[in-house]
Amino acid sequence: MYAGHAALAMLAKGARPRLPLWLLVPVAFAPDWIQWVMEAFGHSNPEYSHSLLSVGAGASIVALGYLVVTRQGGDALAVWLLYISHWAADFITGIKPTWPGGPQVGLGLYAHPFWDCVVECAVIVAAWLVYRRSFGPALRRRIGVALVPLGLIALQVGFELIQTPEIRAAVRELP
Repeated sequence: MYAGHAALAMLAKGARPRLPLWLLVPVAFAPDWIQWVMEAFGHSNPEYSHSLLSVGAGASIVALGYLVVTRQGGDALAVWLLYISHWAADFITGIKPTWPGGPQVGLGLYAHPFWDCVVECAVIVAAWLVYRRSFGPALRRRIGVALVPLGLIALQVGFELIQTPEIRAAVRELP
């Protein structure tokens, strides 16, 4: 899942308006960022970033940290759920590890770019509808506010196009 993780951060913001979006977006992408940092240091093992065990541990650490700092139990639970949602979302789109040495599972929508795009765009729209409820009535009527889901949809379509083998080959040929 690409833009769908950002959409899930918006969903959490809509459900818990007190939570800052600057915190929710990194939480939603945390397993990916852990994976990218590990790969940058030459360690590519998705069990350390995307397994149920690692996602559960990361979610618990982040939520506990948030709870200690804010003393907001409901918001800490929302942070935990958002972090955990990463695995569930990736299960739909990809194939992810369960636990060290365990099976790799997932629906593998990445293999079907059109349907992956449809699912992720639906998540974006649904999350946007919840998120925009956190705005005041005047802000909801502003046309610029609609650019957020449109931008995420454009980002998702771009990701899908880049993942298409013909387009990826053409991009590699660029100077």
